[in-house]
Amino acid sequence: MERSGVWCLILCGAIALGAASSARADTVTPVSNEGTLIESQAWASTGSGQTPTTVLGNPTGTGGVAISDLTGNGPGTSNYLFDQTYSSPTGSFVSGTGPLGNGDSYGFINSYVIDVPTSTAAAYLFSLNLTAQSGLDDLSARLYEYNVNGVQNLSVGTIGPIGTGLIDSWSASSNGLVSSTTLSPATIAAGSYVLEIAGLETGSVSGAYSGQLSITPVPLPAALPMLLSGIVGIVGMGGLLNRRRNIRRSTNVL
Repeated sequence: MERSGVWCLILCGAIALGAASSARADTVTPVSNEGTLIESQAWASTGSGQTPTTVLGNPTGTGGVAISDLTGNGPGTSNYLFDQTYSSPTGSFVSGTGPLGNGDSYGFINSYVIDVPTSTAAAYLFSLNLTAQSGLDDLSARLYEYNVNGVQNLSVGTIGPIGTGLIDSWSASSNGLVSSTTLSPATIAAGSYVLEIAGLETGSVSGAYSGQLSITPVPLPAALPMLLSGIVGIVGMGGLLNRRRNIRRSTNVL
């Protein structure tokens, strides 16, 4: 094979590899305080008796997902909004022995991937069921790590690979004119997590939920900066003493 042909194969292979890598890359977008989280993945039933399928990557399983970056919003509590509207309900699945495991029925699952500093995280969401035409029931939420041992952990409708990455399991739902659920405050390390929402459309025409995620960065212990500065001071003093010893040795030799 001619040299030009070899270079063509190498170049074409590199281009194909680069295209595949970029196709799988996640898209990270900063979201400011009071901003709206970007939906990363969604599943909705299209018939009765369905079970959500596990999908890695975007909803088609072929690429990266959208990540909301919440790391740059200061030391105080920041609140982030999320909402979704569904229309023309077509089916549901009963969790019974499934991932939700509480016997309720569900028709949709939404996921929001977030980047956070070391924080306390809590969430609340609700649906107003004021008429027979509009409403959602069985709202539930959970929080888990986006990556575990280097493996992407985004799942739809199954505990699956979540394992030890689970922070908050599916929350209890409260139904009525206002259907709601709450994730209790949990302290999480800096990193990427998945906030997942599930529910059932009970209105004959449509239903919608709204929610808020609260992130409160956890500050360093007050004594830690002093300790670090003390360590730096000791190291610096040690270097100064070593330099003085070296100068004395040099003087004695002379």
